[in-house]
Amino acid sequence: MSGAGEIAQLGSNVSGSDFQIGERVGIHIVPGCDAPDCPQCNRGLHRLCRAENSGNYGLGQDGTFAEYIAIQSRAAVKLPPNVDMVSAAVSGDAVLTAYQAIKYTGTVQPGQTIAIFGLGGLGLNALQIAQHLDAQRILVVYKRQESIDQAIKLGILADDTFCTGNPESRRIEQVVAEQRILVDTTFDFAGHEATILSAQLTGWPNVMNAITIKGSYNGTIEAFHECLEMIANGVVKPNIETESVEELPKILKDLDEGKIKSRMVLLPGWKK
Repeated sequence: MSGAGEIAQLGSNVSGSDFQIGERVGIHIVPGCDAPDCPQCNRGLHRLCRAENSGNYGLGQDGTFAEYIAIQSRAAVKLPPNVDMVSAAVSGDAVLTAYQAIKYTGTVQPGQTIAIFGLGGLGLNALQIAQHLDAQRILVVYKRQESIDQAIKLGILADDTFCTGNPESRRIEQVVAEQRILVDTTFDFAGHEATILSAQLTGWPNVMNAITIKGSYNGTIEAFHECLEMIANGVVKPNIETESVEELPKILKDLDEGKIKSRMVLLPGWKK
């Protein structure tokens, strides 16, 4: 899980000219090992590195549920002054993952029509990013009506929203076919079998429609910097809930039961 914090101590190989104690930083989850012979890192795919010292904070190694975490210096990204710590805590996952997918993997261009499946902690950020990149039309699909309503508040036309949790709602595949909507790219931020199939928006074989399917995972350090600047400039406003880290067992149970509707940030010493 992503996180942010203040530097409490510098390692012996870290220069004080690079970082200062007390400086605020966001944490890149998988900075990679950066070894010249690493098949992922030497191609710029640090986030796909599986070496023992690749990072993987919270994904196999100790993460940000702890009060202190030891990270590689290349995983520390300085925060702009006007990015609050709560927003920074989700930026290395919910914002960065969406940003990498929308801008770099899916390469959304001005004037395009796209479809976004899933409007949770990732999807709503992806929607704002796509709007910033001047996508002309955005179709959104999700099971929760309250998230659909949020999308409408962000400027999505009601006719371009599809609530799968409502049995009376129109199906996006039907509307796309009937109206002959040309969808340039679809993005699946749910990852379920049903959404993966629906996101292809066609019953024809992929090869007959020249469909390309790409996977996207987290993002680059450079993209992380760009995400933080977007948050600083108010382009993206992550949907966040906060709770005390003491409530972690309950939060994990709620997450497993699908009760968490956005991104949850756990704070030390936090009380309602």
